Amino acid sequence: MAEKSRRGNTARKLEQSGNEGELLRFVEDLKRQWMLTIDALVDPLIIISGDYAIQKANLAMARLNNSDVKDIIGRKCFQVFAGRDSPCPGCTLKSTMKATQPSTFELDQVRNDRIFEVTSQPLLDSEGKPEGVVHVYRDRTVAKKMQSQLSQQDKLASIGLLAGGVAHEINNPLGGILIFSQMLLREMDSQSPHYQDVVEIEAATQRCKAIVEGLLDFARQNPVDQKTIQTEINAIEAIQAAVRFGSVGFKNGGKIRLSTQFDGKEHNLVGDRNRIIQVFLNLIQNAAQAMPDGGSLTIRSMTRQDSAGKVTGVYEVEDTGVGIPPEYMDRIFDPFFTTKDPGEGTGLGLALCYGIIKDLNGRMRVSSTVNVGTCFTVEIPLKSVKKAKG
Repeated sequence: MAEKSRRGNTARKLEQSGNEGELLRFVEDLKRQWMLTIDALVDPLIIISGDYAIQKANLAMARLNNSDVKDIIGRKCFQVFAGRDSPCPGCTLKSTMKATQPSTFELDQVRNDRIFEVTSQPLLDSEGKPEGVVHVYRDRTVAKKMQSQLSQQDKLASIGLLAGGVAHEINNPLGGILIFSQMLLREMDSQSPHYQDVVEIEAATQRCKAIVEGLLDFARQNPVDQKTIQTEINAIEAIQAAVRFGSVGFKNGGKIRLSTQFDGKEHNLVGDRNRIIQVFLNLIQNAAQAMPDGGSLTIRSMTRQDSAGKVTGVYEVEDTGVGIPPEYMDRIFDPFFTTKDPGEGTGLGLALCYGIIKDLNGRMRVSSTVNVGTCFTVEIPLKSVKKAKG
């Protein structure tokens, strides 16, 4: 406020002195300083009229569109920012023009796969009437992903503790039911009217036992056997083993076409080979179940290296199945969540896979389109990457 007052006093003195040249230079210098300040902002900024036309823009907005500032002046903001023919969904420009306070809204998926938080501030003239709106766009993509990952990890940790306790409590009486039902079957005449009932009891108990074992596996996502964890393995070899196991159920049927596209490198990492097999076996089986009428299953490997030289193995399991509805995408890794019919899944498989990959300091994500297919991507830090021999 003191700086604004000082500039105002200087402008009045120059105006009273009648020195128009100095006053003009002062105004130009003030304008230049403000433009330098606006251009120094890393967030894209534009001033928009009530009909969405861009009146002013900073360098960050121009760089976002690989153009010069002068090239975007006069164009509609939704054309420049989102490549749309109509205003972006959720835009508050019209309501901001009628308000005296700033508002904030989110633009998700309107510019590639980025998420922007937009601050919409009314611009008032000397009489306090709205003459435009200032929009500042802040990229929140990375922050949103980190927030989602932290939320998922906290949720898995809490449910893991609960699952472990519940599983241990259930396991003992469940074992008794299983033993006694099997003893009854050995001693009971198969022609007895109750024989089939006991068979159903044993089968139901076996299903419960499998669920409990899944719960215990989920609760033991941080394994105790550190010696096993420190074993150096080749991720591609483990994935190939998972492919051999997982393709047994559908390979002979001929309905599912399996394709592996490995990048010809040794993907060495420190971990448990059986757990890597478990992750990809689960993904392969899920993909097969998503294609009851057949389709294509593709498994790929590649590597990515960052500026610090750290190498990450990237593995994709992609199918052409029924896909996952958008409303389920945020819950796909939640324990006990499943889209399968009752009795066909416990909803622990993907949650367990997520925990295994997290233990390896990796990431797991999914993209899907209904009736087109699903792609699970697994990213694991590698110890080294070498060209395969021969």
